[in-house]
Amino acid sequence: MSSRPRVSAFTLIELLVVVAIIAVLIGLLLPAVQKVREAANRMSCANNLKQLGVALHNFEGTHGRLPSGSPQVFNTNSGYLSPQVQLLPYIEQDNTYRLFNLNVGPFHPDNLPAARQRPKIFLCPTEVQRGETTAMGWTNYHANCGTWVYARGWDGVFGPDYVPPGTSLPALKDVRLAEIKDGTSHTAAVAEVCHGPGTTGMPRGERIDCFEFGAPPARDPAAARAAFLARDWRTPPIPWNGEWRWRGYPWSEGTVWRGWYNHLLPPNRACWRPNDWWLLVTPPSSYHAGGVNVLWCDGAVRFISETVDPDVWLAAGSRDGGEALPAP
Repeated sequence: MSSRPRVSAFTLIELLVVVAIIAVLIGLLLPAVQKVREAANRMSCANNLKQLGVALHNFEGTHGRLPSGSPQVFNTNSGYLSPQVQLLPYIEQDNTYRLFNLNVGPFHPDNLPAARQRPKIFLCPTEVQRGETTAMGWTNYHANCGTWVYARGWDGVFGPDYVPPGTSLPALKDVRLAEIKDGTSHTAAVAEVCHGPGTTGMPRGERIDCFEFGAPPARDPAAARAAFLARDWRTPPIPWNGEWRWRGYPWSEGTVWRGWYNHLLPPNRACWRPNDWWLLVTPPSSYHAGGVNVLWCDGAVRFISETVDPDVWLAAGSRDGGEALPAP
């Protein structure tokens, strides 16, 4: 009689054990992979800001001033073209810059072809709302317009060089680095802000939406900060009939409600509209764990915790407030 060779095979129990072991290994490795990915994204985000810092310094070296937060055009008492537009030649985006008509605003038909461009340097890799389907591009990097204009005027690095329409707010002459009396290493220039969800039907969010506040509180920054922090962002409506969800869009517009931020509230807190778009309280925000990347006026990039001392954070928003700040 001939004997047939015995065939070895896994039993069902052995197979289940192997699958369980693989599942455990994946469960152990996945957080580490995600952590490494986030570290890489945060580094890439910081690199984007560093490039913008180099561009700001090169712009200042060429023009003797930093770009305007919103340059006036045609004596119309408005303008709205962003600092990003003005920086395009300094970030190797000359072709996009030449598409802009600098004598009209960002929504003029002449400027729509340029605004449709999507330079990668304006986007943080961790951003959830990528904006691929919108007509124009977005930016995660917003310009520092100070502590809060209602309390202290445009005391940051960027602002409108005209009196905003319908307001008694001041204009801000374009700032020179030498005018940053608090020191360039102690004054913020640009910080991250999460994209608004647009009209995509996404849920409301503290980091992405702005909310109606009503009449502005006291002009004293500490008292105003306490009033805003005491309000629950889940209760008030979103401005503009519940449709305004466009922070960061388009990147070509330089205004406090689209492309600037301020320092009244610490990072990752809600944005508030106290009866006027120009008085918006709009803190920086990000999807990085625990804080945001900030470009300082000396060109350095530092990660700022969302638990930063509120007074230290407020002082970092002003260019000549005279506050004593810890060493960077």
